[in-house]
Amino acid sequence: MALLLDRWSAGQSPGLVSEDLATAIAAIEARQKHALEAGSFDIAAARSWLAEYSALIDADSQDYPLEVGDRRFATSAGPVGARVYTPSSVRSVIVFVHGGGWVIGSLDSHDHICRWLASASESAIVSVDYSLAPEHPFPTAVNQVAGVLSAVLGEERRSVFIAGDSAGANIAAMAVLSCSESERQRVAGFVSIYGAYSPHLDLSSHKLYGDGRFGLSEAQMRWFWNLYAPQVPDEQRDKLTPLGADLTVFPPTLCIGAECDLLLDDTIAFYSNLTRAGIDVSLSLWPAINHGAMHFVDIVDSVTQAADSIIRYIGERRGHDVGAPLPPASATLARVLQTPQAPPLSATVIVDSAARSREPGGVSFTPIESAFLTSRLRLHGTVAHRLALEIVGGGHAEGALLPKEEDASAAYGVSRSAYREAIRTLAAKGLVSATPKVGTRVASRSAWRLLDADVIAWHFEAGCSTGFVRSVFEMLKIVEPSAAAIAATRRDEVALSHLADALARMARLSPRERDWQTAVLDFHHAILAASGNDMLIAMWPTVQVTLQWSLNLQAADPDYRQVGEPVAEHAKVFESIASQNAEGALRQMAFLIDAALADTIAVARRSGPASLAASA
Repeated sequence: MALLLDRWSAGQSPGLVSEDLATAIAAIEARQKHALEAGSFDIAAARSWLAEYSALIDADSQDYPLEVGDRRFATSAGPVGARVYTPSSVRSVIVFVHGGGWVIGSLDSHDHICRWLASASESAIVSVDYSLAPEHPFPTAVNQVAGVLSAVLGEERRSVFIAGDSAGANIAAMAVLSCSESERQRVAGFVSIYGAYSPHLDLSSHKLYGDGRFGLSEAQMRWFWNLYAPQVPDEQRDKLTPLGADLTVFPPTLCIGAECDLLLDDTIAFYSNLTRAGIDVSLSLWPAINHGAMHFVDIVDSVTQAADSIIRYIGERRGHDVGAPLPPASATLARVLQTPQAPPLSATVIVDSAARSREPGGVSFTPIESAFLTSRLRLHGTVAHRLALEIVGGGHAEGALLPKEEDASAAYGVSRSAYREAIRTLAAKGLVSATPKVGTRVASRSAWRLLDADVIAWHFEAGCSTGFVRSVFEMLKIVEPSAAAIAATRRDEVALSHLADALARMARLSPRERDWQTAVLDFHHAILAASGNDMLIAMWPTVQVTLQWSLNLQAADPDYRQVGEPVAEHAKVFESIASQNAEGALRQMAFLIDAALADTIAVARRSGPASLAASA
């Protein structure tokens, strides 16, 4: 699947490189003397092209206060050269593996990237000078990088990371897998920058962007793969990539994908496999960025802003107890950088914190507001709300007659027509029935439209039982996991962009912020919409009201502390849908609903309405 990030709301078209990056690329290409002809597959010409291309970019870069020197490592694969970049303050070490399709590229071509990375991350960079194909085919480069990584791990007590771009990310991942289990557990993190992981080139992004309009083409990638491993037949090429490996013992990983890149789906596939293996994996998707853009880091603003995800990830991972066993499954969507907010999928209104109310003896929380609820801005809506709370809360028993129209209208201080309209509203929702010459009676609970958004909201606001809360969440557990499973089989690029956008906003916000609720609600709505099932989509008002009430309780409780990682848990659902794993989507969404129920009841029992706290 090709994941297209939603930039329509920002007035941008999907599948376009950012203006500043496109301008910088055009300026460099205009100055090149060794321009590659379209369809050229000349190794010497390709090496000359990249060397000149990177040198022209480097001429526009700034100097960094670093010590730079060469070193040779004694490894089981023989002596391996490296260039070491040392900033004035060193807080960690990064083994870096340059890209270039295993065939081109060098220490010099990625020199600027390493200088920036060393300075920005306060890390010593060990850039490995591995041997290129086809002169030195697979697994030469993998063995050399594994040897350097092993040597660095053996001599360093600071956090050690490994990073690579494009083919270098593939080599780095395979090098990690070549190390011993204890060495893998000592790696603080792996940074995969638009890695090359799919030798069969049969993913959607390969077809979508394979024409080369963003630089790298499908034909070039096939050429690179064939030069890298000419001795490996096509049916055995899974052993060239971590996608075909056992990843159960793998370092925490940051997977970076660029939108305008035929290797985008390689990143998504690697991310998917890591989550299935229970690895702590983060996903950073860079909109309006093409393959190879890291050469322009700290030169082009859009690239620098995107690449900040690397610096933040290293800063967050640095200092973790890397000698301990790897953490359990907790796939984390750390951030989807710079994804503009998409238009909301529904009219969801969340009132200000200043409008919060306090139930007697209960928790202060934001009243539920939604386009699906009867408006209280008109008199009949206010009366309907008051009467409904009295009925649902037990103030009027089933079968009891309500006061006569003239008495009730006087008691509520409204006109008789407003009271009649309120009664009609309650009758439409099954709460009351009117009989000529008898009056209006409270209907049997069995007649109530319990799936109606208003009826559910009235239960929540009246102080419902734990049993009712369980019933509503059990209904969600029937609807949402099924919708997620169907969405996994039917999702399209637009649906995935909505999900990615909602996750991006969740990652940037605090659960106590108003927009956090909007992001969570948009994620759940996007799943129902992605199912393409009108019956499931019609359940959204009920789902929205339930989720918002739960989120309101959490946000208003000063003692509430999140258990688990909500972004990570939602990310697992996203990953399953993105990878078309229907069973996984159903399972992960069911887990999400179970966790939300447990969390909601815990908060409500501690500080919620007395009727809920006292109920069984």
